[in-house]
Amino acid sequence: MIEQDKTIQPKLHVCILNWNGGDTVNQCVNSILSNDANNFRITVIDNGSTDGSIENLGSQINIVQFKKNYGFSTGYNLGITQCVSEGDEYIIILNYDTTVDKNFISSITDQIIKNGSAYIYGVKILYDEDRSLLWYGGGAANLSKGIISHIGIRENHENYSSQSETDYVTGCCMIIHKDNYLKLGGFDQSFFMYNEDVDLCLRAKKLGINCIYVPSAIVYHKVSHSLGGNYSIKKILLKSNSSYRLFRKYFIFPKALLLLFKYLTRSLLRINPKGEV
Repeated sequence: MIEQDKTIQPKLHVCILNWNGGDTVNQCVNSILSNDANNFRITVIDNGSTDGSIENLGSQINIVQFKKNYGFSTGYNLGITQCVSEGDEYIIILNYDTTVDKNFISSITDQIIKNGSAYIYGVKILYDEDRSLLWYGGGAANLSKGIISHIGIRENHENYSSQSETDYVTGCCMIIHKDNYLKLGGFDQSFFMYNEDVDLCLRAKKLGINCIYVPSAIVYHKVSHSLGGNYSIKKILLKSNSSYRLFRKYFIFPKALLLLFKYLTRSLLRINPKGEV
């Protein structure tokens, strides 16, 4: 793994994938800029927006602009390839429909200095509309049982304030060393949206790169803002497709189909309403 000099702050590159984010992407950028730190820079990767959402970004924000919507995996892979520099050490992948706490950068910096590059870092993510409730407090992934879930979802966030290793980090906010991201080849581009984060973390674990949940760094999420809500038909279809792709990647056809059925049954019938995302 890459050794971290504990006397020097790591250089962070916040990469935000945007698609018709309106003023929401500006709110995200401004929340990062409100952090009292100087060891980061910001790039907005625009996935063919048509709403002018990147036109009012400040001159200090780097922009990578595409002519069409490549989706999450390909959009990030192409965008990061174009904007990453030799001086960058850690990439912060961040949803445009989020805002970050004023101590977000310093909290991440402290953890990186302490733990180094052997981890993919995930943060505490709260619902923006009710900041007492947790959206992500770690991830549980047991593909052989058809389980992909957020730990503690819709529970009081104060109950999830202990740092711990976890199965996967959500792509809503993921911190990974640049060299590790490139070594993994970024996200699997067969995933348009959803579960590419789970797949990346499973592949990383095989290389000895584990995931860690860092509750001291806090993000507020406008859940499924780009898809019209948490239970929109569009979101359900995208998640169904990506879930099957994930199961099929790791299991043969009959089992993958059965696992998808288990996952969808649990989700749609809400057998485990606090765990599915």
